[in-house]
Amino acid sequence: MSQRFDVHLPLEEGYRRRVLFGIELLDAVTLAPIYQGLKVVAGGLLGQPVVNAGGLFVWLQEDIQNLSKVSIDPGTLPYEGVELDPSQLNLPPIKPALTTIELQPRVGYDFAPGITGFRGTLIESQVDPPTPVANAAVRLQWLDDGNVWRNAPTTSHTDQKRGDFVSILRLAPAERPHLEDGEVTVRLRVSRDGGAERGSNDLKLQQGRITDPSTLNPLTFAWDELQP
Repeated sequence: MSQRFDVHLPLEEGYRRRVLFGIELLDAVTLAPIYQGLKVVAGGLLGQPVVNAGGLFVWLQEDIQNLSKVSIDPGTLPYEGVELDPSQLNLPPIKPALTTIELQPRVGYDFAPGITGFRGTLIESQVDPPTPVANAAVRLQWLDDGNVWRNAPTTSHTDQKRGDFVSILRLAPAERPHLEDGEVTVRLRVSRDGGAERGSNDLKLQQGRITDPSTLNPLTFAWDELQP
């Protein structure tokens, strides 16, 4: 997920006048900066990004018209890869030309205690053997203490092999979920290829933990059973 924030670009003075644009990468779970162990490429540009003292990826001046896309390959890190076209970036003449991108967790992400969410699987229909749904966008809605449904700010994707995913809540300090016996009420929301969303029935998740599939609750969702 990429977001456009109005921030100052803390670049070294020697590079300040030569910087074309920059990208900030954050862990979508913790909002900690990420700048090691991944590969960031600007397709069409000759230059490679420089990681500055603030942990930002910055490209130096060349013809911005040649930029076709920015690709982020997390390698072995537990995040989803990202591809962005120029329309999704803050580029000159926008000032500062900085885009902040939250890298979404993959299923194998090692969550610290205190994070609410679950690991699940999305399939086409309840048949044996099931057909996985790959690259669907998934997110949670949660019920607040005023009985109003809210959208979680993070959107992850099902994997290519099995349709597995992990979806989390990231609540702001002032946000309060409706709790019943320590459980948060959520709904899974799913979309494919940018189409309309479908949703699950209400689910109960233990607050502050990642719920994993079990024999009693495999947390498997069929696309043809989800409702608008």
